[in-house]
Amino acid sequence: MTREIVDAPSNLSLQQKVRNFIKSLSHRDGPVRNWRYFPTRVLLRKLQSESAEMRAYAAEGLGGVGDVHAVVPLINALSDNNSTVRRFAISSLGHIRDERAIDVLIPFLQDEEADMRCATVVALGELGLSKDRFSAPPVEIIEALVNSITDIDRAVCSAAIVALGRIGNPQAISPLNALAETTDNEWIRRYISEALHQIEEQNT
Repeated sequence: MTREIVDAPSNLSLQQKVRNFIKSLSHRDGPVRNWRYFPTRVLLRKLQSESAEMRAYAAEGLGGVGDVHAVVPLINALSDNNSTVRRFAISSLGHIRDERAIDVLIPFLQDEEADMRCATVVALGELGLSKDRFSAPPVEIIEALVNSITDIDRAVCSAAIVALGRIGNPQAISPLNALAETTDNEWIRRYISEALHQIEEQNT
């Protein structure tokens, strides 16, 4: 009798632990209902590696997995001392399309490396396509992309034009027309023409 009384709390505690474990497994963010759980955990560990190559691999992979739990670690990776890690982190934040990334990405449009600015433009373009914001993308994204269509690097400029076309916001029409009148680059004019056509289709 005494032994049963002593063991009862211990057994109850074990049962509670088992229930909590099963509950965590079946949670909507747990491994049973969320296939992204395990690959995300593995890649997040690799994102802390001492190897820049491994961190870059992890940053890129997290974008492919697309788990929102990677957003904050990827934002933290934007301060990595390796530019490749930072660039992949930017791209992955665009793939995941979480609005928390918008404000931290925009400053990278001023980066001295054209590749970094281009990755940022593409990422912001993806963020502008978020399902819940498709008809009304954040104003800061449109403004940032419009400012980037005059970037000195043609790849950045082209990527911004393409992004504005995909988003389809009418606010981009006037700046795009203005650029079409001033640019001497035939390819840029072609990108503008296609972007304007896309915007028109999405707003008719």
